[in-house]
Amino acid sequence: MRATWSISATLLSGGQAQRVAPARVLARAPRLILADEPTGRLDHATGAHVLDALLTAADRTGAALVVTTHDPTVAARLTVRRSTHNEMLHTLSELLRRERDFTANASHQLRTPLTGLQLALEAGLAQDDDARLRPVLAEALATTQRLHHTVEEVLRLSRSGETARPTAGTIAVRQLLRETEDRWHGLFAQDGRRLECATQEAPADLRVPGAAVSEVLGILLDNARVHGHGRVRVAVRDLEGALASDVSDEGAVTGEPSRLFARGRTGDGAGTGIGLALARELAVSLGGRLSLTNRHPATFTLLLPVDQDETQGAGTPG
Repeated sequence: MRATWSISATLLSGGQAQRVAPARVLARAPRLILADEPTGRLDHATGAHVLDALLTAADRTGAALVVTTHDPTVAARLTVRRSTHNEMLHTLSELLRRERDFTANASHQLRTPLTGLQLALEAGLAQDDDARLRPVLAEALATTQRLHHTVEEVLRLSRSGETARPTAGTIAVRQLLRETEDRWHGLFAQDGRRLECATQEAPADLRVPGAAVSEVLGILLDNARVHGHGRVRVAVRDLEGALASDVSDEGAVTGEPSRLFARGRTGDGAGTGIGLALARELAVSLGGRLSLTNRHPATFTLLLPVDQDETQGAGTPG
């Protein structure tokens, strides 16, 4: 390039002009570089050098680079570069999405139990009788344990988009339903509604991932409490190789069912549009699925694969 500095542009050869042109363009630090056959009249080594200069300048300045070429070598190099950049952008976008989802999931799932824990502790402080204080503290302890499992499940989802092993142990289905009824019965009673958990229909010898399934059922029950009406029922059906858990109420689902599980969507504006999306993600992480199986009465079904060889003696309580 130095040898051409004192030569008029009209006296440059075609090859020299083609080498000088990129330098003139890059000296202006443009936001967009349009390169029409930038290596067309150059030998392979010089063409590679010019292309290196264009790519380096685009990386350093953040400029967009648009190249037209008939050179298959240049086209192949640009294709590889584009694929690499696209993969990097996809990875970064996925990491950002998981971070946003983790924040939203944690906020959504921790809000209610934290409120319950605060109320339980406030009630404990108001008790003068140790005998009356003990059950309040026991409830507060149970809430902290549920919070621990909730955090573990949300973290598990944020670590990988693939199916991951549940963080906690398994629990007998009947025991899980009894614990679910104990936890949610009072909340529905406060609203003058009834909760029924069909524990007698649950297979006695089957176990499920305790923390994850409890989170899904909790989201569905909270959804029924906020958006549903009348009696709420949780029933489990053995499908020989799969376990179906139905959560239904006497209300009706309006609108497009396929959009119920979209983040940021809520049927009547009374929610955040996170709960059902999170419940479906948890179901998928367990190798199962969650779907709306009936619009009226509103019924959501969690379908999970089960190991028929698992017995009550396997695993640890969730």
